[in-house]
Amino acid sequence: MLARIVGIILGLILTTSGYVVSGLGTLGSWALGWDLGPFEPHRTTAGWAAMTLGGILLVAALLPRKGTSRRGTRRRKGSARGGERSLTKPFDMDGPRMDGPKMDRPEPVAPVSAIAAPMTIVPAVQAAPAPTPVGATEFEALRAEMLALCGSEAWNPAARVLARLVRAAESDRERTIAYRDLGDFAAAQGRHDDAAEAYEEAVSYARMVRKAQPSDPSADELLAGALAGVGDTAEAEGRLNEALAAFEEALALRRSPGGREAADPGAQRALSVALERLADLREDRGHRMRALDLYRESYDVTARLAAADPARFGLDLVATRARLEEIEARVAG
Repeated sequence: MLARIVGIILGLILTTSGYVVSGLGTLGSWALGWDLGPFEPHRTTAGWAAMTLGGILLVAALLPRKGTSRRGTRRRKGSARGGERSLTKPFDMDGPRMDGPKMDRPEPVAPVSAIAAPMTIVPAVQAAPAPTPVGATEFEALRAEMLALCGSEAWNPAARVLARLVRAAESDRERTIAYRDLGDFAAAQGRHDDAAEAYEEAVSYARMVRKAQPSDPSADELLAGALAGVGDTAEAEGRLNEALAAFEEALALRRSPGGREAADPGAQRALSVALERLADLREDRGHRMRALDLYRESYDVTARLAAADPARFGLDLVATRARLEEIEARVAG
């Protein structure tokens, strides 16, 4: 964000300076009479050059950032939450989603905000309301409805229900889940700034849950999932140091009791994905041996999962083996 602000300021200064220096116009008495020294004979050219450079800086600062990672062509198992960041399929209340391959991104909808007024968008798709689970709380019912709408690709109605879900959250655990969903929804539309803000809120509430329940493995899982969202968004925006810190902390939580040693395959897969996200980021920073160690650990976890359930985790093992062999070849070469 700071880089964007600096780029905008420098761009404006260069553009306006070039405008005056080139003789195209004036801005009061500003920049009038500037002596360009040895470039004075080329005043017009210098002015146009300044305007061009200023315009480039402005465009670069205002365009959405895609990040600086080299992993665009890599086949990945998913996000560090355990699945790709798309709401086209339901995911667990507290744990990682098991979506599998990356789904199509939903069409853009109006931004969802916890304090926004009710939206008046006419839905493009009207899905049938999801049945309310017996004995479900208002929060659980709203979340089930939101996930069902996302599964039907009814994005505008899902956005409205998601706004209600955030307002309906009463406990710190529910607020963590609601803001994590809000971050997922924004990230799926490419609104990384909104997603980052929502994930930070989720992390703050998840830390309170863990502080109140330090021996509860689900509290570790909750915080790890929120941190993974922070890491995903920071990586997408090119804030690699922040992404690295978030992924490191999330991995430490997943390695704690209830993580790697757990019997839950979902927790095991989440650990494997967290290892690979951190490994990819480490490789991008030039830490290939560290990345290799992390991928070897992930391969051990994934191999056990695939041996127990080949239909569910076989493709994961193929992807992990391919990346492991790729890194081993680079280290050897």
